[in-house]
Amino acid sequence: MGQIMKRKFKRKNEKKHIWVILLIIIVTAAAIVGAAAVIFRVNTIEYIGDDHYSDEELTEKLFNGSNPNALLYFLVGQRNHKEIPFIQKYEVEIQWPSKMVVTVYEKPVIGYVSYMGCNMYFDKDGTVVESSTRVLAGIPMISGLKFSSIVLGSKLDVGNSEIFGRILELTQAFDKYDITSDKIYFDSQGDVTLTIGSVRVMLGNCDNLTDTLFELKQIMPKLAGRKGTLHMEDFTEDKKSIIFEKD
Repeated sequence: MGQIMKRKFKRKNEKKHIWVILLIIIVTAAAIVGAAAVIFRVNTIEYIGDDHYSDEELTEKLFNGSNPNALLYFLVGQRNHKEIPFIQKYEVEIQWPSKMVVTVYEKPVIGYVSYMGCNMYFDKDGTVVESSTRVLAGIPMISGLKFSSIVLGSKLDVGNSEIFGRILELTQAFDKYDITSDKIYFDSQGDVTLTIGSVRVMLGNCDNLTDTLFELKQIMPKLAGRKGTLHMEDFTEDKKSIIFEKD
């Protein structure tokens, strides 16, 4: 009888010890998780290479609007790559314990055309890389091009592939001279008209684009608040012919 009681007591103690050990494990695990939540909570996210989105917009798109936990992102989150319009890819570097550096590689767009209520953005080769109702700052609308249909991921069929080289040359010159044009219009002869605020700038065939846009940069301050047409079709380095017509 005494042996039976001893065995029962022993089993009871063993069960008690097991519950104590489990409780210690649970409390320890909870403490570790709580400490990790605090220690590895990201308090700084640095974005590099993005011009189209604000930091807040990228945080919303990549991390659902709140700073993530670096350890949790390292273990799970980095496998869930997000697709973001106008972003070709992105890389996340964790600087332990609480900082992330996100390097963004944007799709190289040089302009867009309006088609069936959407803005179709294309790259330097004329390939449509994105469709959106969003208007990106610094990316001009291209008008005057003739096309019957547009397919995302395919080249715009406008009958003259050289036009994309001219658009690229224009946008590169805009960057060089810090000129912002909302719209670039090509007429049937290939002559170019820029829209800058309330001023239309007639560039003609752009044979001397560098000199013309350099001159335009110099006179732009005088156009502030004015409305009309600036004729630079006949401008050359030797013949600086510029006429402004008020509307």
